[in-house]
Amino acid sequence: MTGSDGFRRLVRPAPSARSAARDVDDELQFHLESRVQELLAAGHPREEAERLAAREFGDVRAAREELTAIDRERLRRRGWAESFASWRQDLRFAWRTLRRRPAFSATVLLTIALGLGVTGAVFSVADAALLRPLPYAAPDRLVHLWRTATNAPDARGDLSYPELLDLRERARSLAGVAGYHSNRMVLGTGEQPRVLWAGKTSANFFAVLGVRPAAGRLFAEGEDAVGAARVAVLSHALWQRQFAGDASIVGRAVQLDGASYTVVGVLPATFQFAPVGAADVWVPFDRPADWRTRRSMSWFRGFARLREGATVARARQELDAVAAALAREFPQTSAERGLRAVPLRDEITGPVRPLLVTLLGGAGLVLIVALANVANLLIVRGTGRARELGVRAALGAGRGRLVRQLLTESALLAAFGGALGFVLAQAGVRALIAAIPPERLRGMPYLAAVGGWRLAAFTVAGSLLAAAAFGLLSTLRLVRPQAFEALRQGRGLSDGAAGGRLRDGLVATELGLTVVLLSGALLFARSWTRLMAVDPGFRAERVTTAFIPLPRVAYAPVASRIDFFTRLEARLRALPGVESVGLTSKLPLDAGNSSSYRVVGAPEPAPGREPSASFRSVTPDYFRAMGIPLLRGATFPARIDSTTPALVIVSASLAREAFGREDPIGRQLTINAEPATIVGVVGDVVIGRLEEGVAPTFYLPFGQLPDVSMRVVLRTRGDVGGLEAAIRGAVRALDPQVALYQVYTMDSLVRQSESIFLRRFPLLLLGAFAAAALVLAIVGTYGVVSYAVAQRVRELGIRIALGASSRSVIALVVGHVAVVATVGIGAGLLLAVALSTRAEGMLYGVRATDPATYGAVALLLAVVAAAAAAIPARRASRVDPALSLRAE
Repeated sequence: MTGSDGFRRLVRPAPSARSAARDVDDELQFHLESRVQELLAAGHPREEAERLAAREFGDVRAAREELTAIDRERLRRRGWAESFASWRQDLRFAWRTLRRRPAFSATVLLTIALGLGVTGAVFSVADAALLRPLPYAAPDRLVHLWRTATNAPDARGDLSYPELLDLRERARSLAGVAGYHSNRMVLGTGEQPRVLWAGKTSANFFAVLGVRPAAGRLFAEGEDAVGAARVAVLSHALWQRQFAGDASIVGRAVQLDGASYTVVGVLPATFQFAPVGAADVWVPFDRPADWRTRRSMSWFRGFARLREGATVARARQELDAVAAALAREFPQTSAERGLRAVPLRDEITGPVRPLLVTLLGGAGLVLIVALANVANLLIVRGTGRARELGVRAALGAGRGRLVRQLLTESALLAAFGGALGFVLAQAGVRALIAAIPPERLRGMPYLAAVGGWRLAAFTVAGSLLAAAAFGLLSTLRLVRPQAFEALRQGRGLSDGAAGGRLRDGLVATELGLTVVLLSGALLFARSWTRLMAVDPGFRAERVTTAFIPLPRVAYAPVASRIDFFTRLEARLRALPGVESVGLTSKLPLDAGNSSSYRVVGAPEPAPGREPSASFRSVTPDYFRAMGIPLLRGATFPARIDSTTPALVIVSASLAREAFGREDPIGRQLTINAEPATIVGVVGDVVIGRLEEGVAPTFYLPFGQLPDVSMRVVLRTRGDVGGLEAAIRGAVRALDPQVALYQVYTMDSLVRQSESIFLRRFPLLLLGAFAAAALVLAIVGTYGVVSYAVAQRVRELGIRIALGASSRSVIALVVGHVAVVATVGIGAGLLLAVALSTRAEGMLYGVRATDPATYGAVALLLAVVAAAAAAIPARRASRVDPALSLRAE
């Protein structure tokens, strides 16, 4: 071994992973041989020198293993360091590349952010409503119970208390049956009483749900019995808001509806029961004893937990048998009735499920359009970087190195776009919730858990998907050996026919999906317009309403209710600018309160076949205040009470249904076994949803049916400022313990109604989605056509040199766009029709296959595509053949 060998070992390059073991052997051999040479120089024979050197060196095998491990660790660290440095270099280069093209980078980032932001916001809401498990024990075993009619199996009616007891006793597949209804209660807090939303339940309500309290306890058995001690459970929100989270609240008394209730517990913050909405307080049933014995008195809703192993289908079969048995035992009340079980999740999210699925689909289409647009932009930019890539390849950069650089740039774009998309998604969530009317939002307590880490995870996943998709498209051409070789030789990259088809396909995809979004938005716009044109039967302009729930215990005497509301009506009538004042137990567009009736003197209907109609308790001036026309007869007299003969006013449709062409004035209806004389006929109004139209209704005088909670209706002569404060002052002047609630104009109530909300909400969102997709489609079409024109400069120059006119060149460019647009729009129309038929039930007054809608959308997209192609086509027609040829 010479000195030069030792020097070469010092300056040798670091070994590779594969050669680490071989280098260790070389190292050991080098040192042994060096010692042997020294011993030979000292005069030892070679065999003795080798023996002595081996003995001095020790265990060669152990030294080899130790050195090999050291080398491998060194290689591993060096590999990590080199990789990190290389990636850092790639990131710096990618960052400089993006900064050199700020317009391109900004366009791509905003497009990614828009797609991820829109999709993330809608996903977040859909996740909270549809995907997260219900916050109860074994929620899949919970079912909601409805009463139905044999001639209307899809109808949903409330249960009577005897039916609750029957189900508990006879339905063996049900482990627990509970009931609930909701109402307002007044929380007495000194001088400022507050109206609360209350859930009133059977004692086993929380036990069936499997809920544990955050503090204290929940209801005990027997606390829903008549005469039981009054107890209450507070929601976590009310506990924090009203009592500052005071732990000593358990055991204390609070005033509800003028009575003292003992707080026995507080619910956890995560508890919500959507059918009751965001209830503030929970109390056991407080209905009187006679309500609990009458089978005809249906006043609460039920749900149950399936026994272990039982299925919904099995429960339904059993409920059918129970309903049949009840019909035989109680023909006067239970004939023609059925019972039905529905999974609780379907009951909670069923009404909004089609809406959310539609919006989620629309947001997904926006994301696809955005990604297609970004892919097109990246492909066009990648082709424009052929010279740069060629230089790097000529300098020795391999295919893998170039691919990694392009992937790094795509990942950087996706990361920044994802971060910006997360911010947009959070803002979108807030905007979505703000667009929901407060009264609708109260019935969606699950939206309180929107966003959070699930939204962040969705955005990260979307960013990773975008990075992978963009990187794949950007590097696809470099994978081909012939393309990379052409790049190294400075001949540039050619997309070829396949690249052109890919770009055209992406543009067609954008146009097609934009057709779907525009069609959906236009269908909902026409549906909303038709619905707003429905005549509700009353005049909503210049009408203000307020809900006034009297404390039930304090106003239990009927005379006290009549006295309060009579004096309140007089005070309100004296307010400046007030034209008329009325009171009603329920407003139009607020379904509920129905009762069967019978025409006195008409043949007795079969059991279970009695006609039914909605009813309201009203004061005489209610019809004038609400703008409901009096068609015949008269309204109620000013003074009427329980001692005067029973009177009733019927709607026009009820008069036709009950009496045909006969004059109903003076005839009688039997309502709740009491005959009432018809004194007037008024116009029909919509009782439930606008799309359901008018419904038969009868009106009873407030003096004979004084409810404890009434809605006041004021019609003003113009825009009266400070009306709410004036109403509140009139109420407080009569009784400071009475609170005012839900002060709205009738116009706003109509706009917030479920019918309008279920069409206006998707209209707004789909319209926004469609506008975004339209802009992206314009950008994408323009970019691709501009790129195609740039690629064909030489061809176009030759055509012009050979005599082609400007018009023919424009026709050539626009013609290609027309073919792509026709394919995209045609496919989009087919997809739009297929998807719109699934949303048929959400439309009103317009068919899902409405040809005018699709014709207008197709025409609009054709014009947009032509406009996007016009500028590049005009540029192509002005190509100077001499310059283009010299450039080549």
